Amino acid sequence: MARVCLFLLLSLLCFKTSSAQNVVKVKEIPLEVSDVKWVYLKFAAAVSYADMGTDEITVEVTNVNSVVRVKSEVSVFDETSITIITTDGKVYTFSLSYNQNPRFIAANVIDQDIADKDIILPLEIELSHKRTSHIILPSKILDVKAGCDSIIAEQVENIENIVKCKSLSVGFDFFGETNLLVITEDKQIYPFIVKYSENPENLNFTVSGGDVPDAVFSSISVNEMDMRRLGEKVVSEGTMLNHGVIDNKMIFSLRSIFVEDDVFMFHLSIVNNSHIDYEVDFLKSYIVNKKTAKAQAYQIDEKVPLFIYEDGSEIDVVAAKREKSVVLFFKRFTIPDKHSLYFEIFEKNGGRHLKFTVPNKELLKARRLKDG
Repeated sequence: MARVCLFLLLSLLCFKTSSAQNVVKVKEIPLEVSDVKWVYLKFAAAVSYADMGTDEITVEVTNVNSVVRVKSEVSVFDETSITIITTDGKVYTFSLSYNQNPRFIAANVIDQDIADKDIILPLEIELSHKRTSHIILPSKILDVKAGCDSIIAEQVENIENIVKCKSLSVGFDFFGETNLLVITEDKQIYPFIVKYSENPENLNFTVSGGDVPDAVFSSISVNEMDMRRLGEKVVSEGTMLNHGVIDNKMIFSLRSIFVEDDVFMFHLSIVNNSHIDYEVDFLKSYIVNKKTAKAQAYQIDEKVPLFIYEDGSEIDVVAAKREKSVVLFFKRFTIPDKHSLYFEIFEKNGGRHLKFTVPNKELLKARRLKDG
């Protein structure tokens, strides 16, 4: 009987010891979150499970399944946490606190911790509500997200590695800055701190460790060499249309529209009849509702060319008493009902801004180039 009791006691002790060894507390990782900035977390494996302790916190798995983004929906919340489980079986628990400007906005999560070396440092850019900025990435974009509704950020149509972004209002509505994050197909995260500026020093940004990256076009029927050849031919065809504007001794007009498979070609002419050189700041095209032409930026569909053919010298300057021709190549599109296509050119450090519109019927009459 004594032996039986001893055996039961030893078994019970072994069971308790075994049970204690199987209960291991998962280390909590401190994480600051904001309601005006997303925080991105990159794991070593794909995320299979994500749970937050309250609906005041948003957790989203991005288009790259090893990266999640976290954001607060409010500026004050009770102590809470989120749990992430990845496909390699690891469990991560984060204890959350609010900070409008978190310690970091993108980081690699390594071994249940986020050290300074794991933080992905952001670049700083300025956006305006008057002009669109572009960010050129070194490879194809898989995911892009703005930190708040005060700015718009989206991939340029038919171009795989460029993001266009713009403020939708003057300032960022009661806070000084927000953020923008892009993930590329090589699973690299590119974080940006975004501040408002009425007149940003730079409108276009390139992100590259080496050479400046080129635009990567989506699948189209003609390549860059074809477009150079077609551009020369379009200019040689001369004038077929009469849409444009005359102002301040400048003529800005559309001479012709051609189509080649799935690509539009717009032949634009800039004539400088003054004795003062015209330094071009930028040339843009966009579609807007006729009745809301002065509306907010989100109602404007800006069209970014696939390619620009320049007849002669670069478009930067139209010399006094000279004319300049350019051909803009676009992925074929149509203009919605009650909308118009606009072309606009701005003078750098000057007031000679010219703009005209092209009705939809002219696109429908686009011609094909003759062979030869």
